[in-house]
Order: sequence, then structure tokens, then C-alpha cells
Amino acid sequence: MTADKSPDFIDPDFIDLEALDVGPMLRHGRTATFAPNWKSVLLADASVGIVMIILGAIATRWIVWVGWPIVIVGLFYVFLVVRRALQWRWLRNKAGLS
Repeated sequence: MTADKSPDFIDPDFIDLEALDVGPMLRHGRTATFAPNWKSVLLADASVGIVMIILGAIATRWIVWVGWPIVIVGLFYVFLVVRRALQWRWLRNKAGLS
């Protein structure tokens, strides 16, 4: 049983990453990078960092020296997700999947 695919759907398994000529960025080319739901994947990942920020802010109300490190780790996590989103968008544009 196969799902209906839109006409502009490109199977990530058939993208020739070597032909994209992206140099060292090739190691960032994962299957999720070229999946049709790549924004949902990144949003779910960013929500983990956002929850950490919220929990850290709540913990800061009781124990400041515990809460602030959690907030900082959450902010760093969200920063890394945004960085990955920019990398994935660049790789998708190189593959013609904009």
C-alpha cells in the first residue's frame, strides 16, 4: 500500500548528495533534511528547548542557581535547532527542493 505523492515529491533516498557539490556540508545531509515534513521535525525539536526554557524559568522561582543553568541550556538548544534549520534549508535549496 503506497501513499499518494504530490507531483513535486522527491524521494530523499534518490537524491544524489555527492552531485550536489556541497563539500563538508555533506555530513549534514540526513534523510530528515529532505523529507516533506522537515519543518515539523524541526518544530518538534525546538519545542524540547522551549520546554526546557519554561521549566528553567519555573525552577528559577524556587532555586535560582538550578533554574538559570536550565534556561541557558534550553536557549543553547534552541540556538542549535535554528542553526540546523538554516543548514537544512540551504541543503534543500541545493537539491532543488525549495
